[in-house]
Amino acid sequence: MERDACIISLDIGTSGCRAVAVDKKGCRVAQYAEVLSPLRPSKGCSQYDGESWLRIQQRVVRHVIDQVGVSKVAALAIASQRSTVVLWDKETGQPLAPVLTWEDGRSAQEAASAPVAQPQVHQITGLYKTPFFSASKILWAIKHVPAVAQALKKGTLLAAPVPSYFIWHASKKHVFATDYTMAQRMLLLDIRTRTWSEPLCKAFQISPSILPTLCSSADDFGTYEYKGYSIPIYACVGDQQSAAFWQQLEKGASCINYGTGAFWLYNAGNKSALLDGMLTSLAASEADRKQDYLLEGTVNAAGSALLWLKTKGFSFEENEVQSLCEKSKNPVLFLPALGGLGAPYFDFNVSAAAENLTPHTGKSDWVAGVVRGIVCLLADIGTYLQANGFPLTGPVAISGGLSQIPYLAQFQADVLQRPLIVLSQQDATVLGAAKLAARHMQWDDAAWHTTEVTSTVEPQMLPAEAQTLYVSWQKFVQRIRTGK
Repeated sequence: MERDACIISLDIGTSGCRAVAVDKKGCRVAQYAEVLSPLRPSKGCSQYDGESWLRIQQRVVRHVIDQVGVSKVAALAIASQRSTVVLWDKETGQPLAPVLTWEDGRSAQEAASAPVAQPQVHQITGLYKTPFFSASKILWAIKHVPAVAQALKKGTLLAAPVPSYFIWHASKKHVFATDYTMAQRMLLLDIRTRTWSEPLCKAFQISPSILPTLCSSADDFGTYEYKGYSIPIYACVGDQQSAAFWQQLEKGASCINYGTGAFWLYNAGNKSALLDGMLTSLAASEADRKQDYLLEGTVNAAGSALLWLKTKGFSFEENEVQSLCEKSKNPVLFLPALGGLGAPYFDFNVSAAAENLTPHTGKSDWVAGVVRGIVCLLADIGTYLQANGFPLTGPVAISGGLSQIPYLAQFQADVLQRPLIVLSQQDATVLGAAKLAARHMQWDDAAWHTTEVTSTVEPQMLPAEAQTLYVSWQKFVQRIRTGK
């Protein structure tokens, strides 16, 4: 392998697809991205056209391979959005239904009517029975898309998370596999045995025969043939777990990643931990190491809440958010429950709501209110963890695009009354996947920069003031949820 060999890491996000070439020192040497916008044909629906979506992924990867030179590519790695599911025919390779994203809620009835209780689902999968995970989406497609039902009857139906579809095509149909972090989001995986759960497959009327082979996150996922070269695929991992792997999240430590949604990850160690109101996710895994469990709290709308605000007639650019927040004199009290409330409530009957409106409320008050709402929902998760025996140790690391807004970072530190470490590296997702592939090839990654710190943010608000503000927030959420 050449001295300047690199790994191409593909990040398949909700609103974009990008690839980054990472060299043997863990540095980015090339990158390329394209916008990837899901279609929203009606309320509660979010989908991609499978064929055009795959072409974008392939084009992004090839663009970066060509930038660095195919002879220098040692491996491919993939990090991906989770819970989005693809159904395709193994004979034709064609998608048989729209690719339903993790945001899609059209299978609510299938989720609700599946004959398995929530406590049992949580015990087996670490997740909850909702339409946002893949199992009910698959059942919905079997019921409502004739081509899917026909392929199932014929024995040619395959159903899997996003990376599996890319890998299957890249390997010329030779590899049908996924890793445990992606498989878990299908709501069909037993996280203790790391096998497909017979009771859940039965409850959702899904045959394990249509599901992918299960692997560690760093594993052999076949080869991608390109311009006469065979490029091994050595990593497949969920986006949040990839970011946590890059940040080297130790037991008892927490990180928050602000993207389309926001995610609080708490490393509970290698003994399975369950907590009502939180998801238990499997951490990124290597074949020769024990797999950690992450308690995960989700805020369904973070970056998407600001995008939603734009659809309501408030025009602003991303780089204006800080100045608008600073101008606000009376922020709106806003609950960003777009798509319902995530952890620790998991209440999907709640919609976005606002209070504290006056005749003088303006754009800056709305923007500041949305930012504060995102922060406070994350504070709900941190408070809940501590109240249930999971103490927060050390500063909380924050990453993702919104983490670079000083107003948001300061308000998060104030409400939590904890210092934050703001990570400058906004490519944690692609770098985490690349590092998994590097480990699999036994590259020396000791010098890879895993904790590039932009700044440390200390609380500035007095504890009594922070407590008063937070109690006011909790009462607001209670009013919205109960109508009282």
